[in-house]
Amino acid sequence: MDNSKARCSAFDKAVNLLAFKDRTVQEINIKLKEKGYSSEEVDEAVEKLSYYGYLNDQRYTISYFKDNASKKGKKLIVRELDQKGVDKNVIVDVLDDMNIDELHVVEDIIKRRYASIDLEDDKAYRRLVGYFLRRGFSYDNVRKALRNRSNCEDLEYFSQE
Repeated sequence: MDNSKARCSAFDKAVNLLAFKDRTVQEINIKLKEKGYSSEEVDEAVEKLSYYGYLNDQRYTISYFKDNASKKGKKLIVRELDQKGVDKNVIVDVLDDMNIDELHVVEDIIKRRYASIDLEDDKAYRRLVGYFLRRGFSYDNVRKALRNRSNCEDLEYFSQE
């Protein structure tokens, strides 16, 4: 009887964890094992959570992309999801379905946060490129966005004459 109580307890603990935020299957596995539940109890709890729809890595991945696409590049999001234990096939499927225009995201961040940076200053330019690369944006998109901004500034300069 104590064994069934513990299994129920593992499920209840997992539901409690999911009440605060959505998590991946691997995250729930790790959390429950850290709490001292056996592998069998954890597996049963995860299976039950998946059956009821409380635990779904595809839904988690979609939500994660939507929440982070405006501030992180695809590479970083994919790496973070991989670290969270999401299956690579799920990540690829969701990435294919999500139509994220990374170039537009980089341009928007530049407009919002870095409009006053002088791109003629080599050090500032390199720091800005590094900022975007560390956040998982592709070098090509960063370069295009910065080139587009430089072209816009040139047009503004000529239109003021």
